[in-house]
Amino acid sequence: LTLRKQDIQPTFPDGSQFRIRYFEPTIEGGLKFHADAPLTALDVDGLRYLIDPSPPFHTDGLWAISVTVEHPDGTASSSPRLAFHVAPAPRTLQPGDQAPAIPTPTAADGILDRMAEPTPAQLPLYQQSAHELRADGEPFLLLWSTANRCAGRTACARALDQATELLLEEGADGVAILHVEPFGRIRPADLQTQIDAAVEAWQIEAEPTFFFVNRDGVVADRFEIVVELEQLRAALDRIR
Repeated sequence: LTLRKQDIQPTFPDGSQFRIRYFEPTIEGGLKFHADAPLTALDVDGLRYLIDPSPPFHTDGLWAISVTVEHPDGTASSSPRLAFHVAPAPRTLQPGDQAPAIPTPTAADGILDRMAEPTPAQLPLYQQSAHELRADGEPFLLLWSTANRCAGRTACARALDQATELLLEEGADGVAILHVEPFGRIRPADLQTQIDAAVEAWQIEAEPTFFFVNRDGVVADRFEIVVELEQLRAALDRIR
């Protein structure tokens, strides 16, 4: 989670603690309190994320959450309730699923024409298509990330920096690393159709998302939003 107030992150005194309250659906169609849990605060490039590693979504339907901030002076403040639907299963591809045999756009398709100009070190991110690597039995890392749109923008920009660093570490003979920017400015119709088809096939629900695909064309690992570089390196080693 991130907390926003009038499009900025509110600040809290040092030592503040964060808790989340969960409200589950009732038979009558309403909501009732289910549980609360502490949240771990993680600061990433100036943006604070609040994490509960084990949300208790034991049934699908309409749930709600609220966040309480407990201040060091003994006072507290709470967010409004946020209601949302919990689906029976994730829509996006999971570890163990087959990677789609569908093209992802490359520089040859014109994908770079509507993006911020990549650095020379980033150009290999756009030279190969996921379906070609899958057909050739080559492992690869595929990042979906739109730097100007997702997760307060910071997370997507950070993910692209991480992919670039991994690309430099891997070198020309290492595991292929690809980046797709699925949203942003309108592209030519044929390119937009290709991007939309790839987004649907990979079932993108959140950005940034990292997919690690092994030599059998199987998704071995998937990470969303905030992930540390060491976790990404370990996942690369597993598909290598």
